[in-house]
Amino acid sequence: MTAATAAHPLVDGSGPGWVATETRADIVGLNVGMSDLLGRVASDGDRPLVVSGEFSRMTRPLAEVLSALQGHWVIRTSDDGCYDAATGARLRRPEDVLGPRATDVHPAFLRGAVATRLQVVTTVSTRHRVSRPVRLGGVLEAAADAFAGHAPDAWGPTEPLVAPWDRDQLTEYSRRRMPSDSRWAAVAHGERPLIGTMHLARTREGLEETTHVWADVAGAGDARIDAVGAEARALLAKAAGIGMPLLGVSLAAIGAPDLTRRPIATPPPEPLALLVGPAGVRALDLDPRRWATDFGAAMVGSPRLPGVLVSLGGASGGGWARLSEVLGTLDPDRLAQLLAIAPSVAARLRTRGLGGSPERTGGA
Repeated sequence: MTAATAAHPLVDGSGPGWVATETRADIVGLNVGMSDLLGRVASDGDRPLVVSGEFSRMTRPLAEVLSALQGHWVIRTSDDGCYDAATGARLRRPEDVLGPRATDVHPAFLRGAVATRLQVVTTVSTRHRVSRPVRLGGVLEAAADAFAGHAPDAWGPTEPLVAPWDRDQLTEYSRRRMPSDSRWAAVAHGERPLIGTMHLARTREGLEETTHVWADVAGAGDARIDAVGAEARALLAKAAGIGMPLLGVSLAAIGAPDLTRRPIATPPPEPLALLVGPAGVRALDLDPRRWATDFGAAMVGSPRLPGVLVSLGGASGGGWARLSEVLGTLDPDRLAQLLAIAPSVAARLRTRGLGGSPERTGGA
């Protein structure tokens, strides 16, 4: 840790390879100070720890950045030590999250949520050829239209998000930052609000845009629950025509009404739909017509270079078995190669180990 990082007003502790900041805010977000601290910690090669109280919630933009930096969210309870917000593992000290941990789960992690909502969580990895005009933010805008019914209201690099949504400005700011990566967030308000993040990076193939979206879609007993599978497929079908999609997945998840992440155990999400873009079709040596016959897949995107869209299930379940069936027909080495070029989508697909036993997860 450099002297500049050590002097940062948000630093509350440090040790070999880690820097911690502690807060008791109800909602822990990616404000300017937090963003600055995380940037400095990453530049020093350390791992950030965000320590909060057991009833705090974390915004999705902060959770995404923290994950990208291999950081951790640690909960300090009022009278019973600490635990890892992602797994519930009990910790003696916050920094113990970086080493071997106890196998027992802290009881605070297992407490029930006061209120929950059904969310559609979508991740899409898209390539853009820099030899052609590029306009970023298309997948996130399509998601906002699909669920909120209008374009995002605001966007920016830190919270609160206050700049009016502007894809051209987003594209230009990202271009100016090249070859450095860019991370942006956007929000759409309304009856079915949405929060999304975008990670933009240069690769040997051009520009890669990874979009994560969390959309509030229904409450308990809402008739719209039955439609989430169709809505997820419609969104991925639209994403198939934006740039050159690599891979995309939509899942139904139980989450907080304000779309934040909570430090408690939640039911595993249920897969709704899988998109394999043209690059994925080639990498897997996949015959779209065969998938249409075997799995009822739809050919989407460009007729000349189509992708495939597979329905996996609905909010009530069955998606993991279907996903295992579909992926089980693929060559394991080719599948591993595809997942390696779309790691964010792979992480969503591994929520239950690609069809294995459910992993303990915190705050969907």
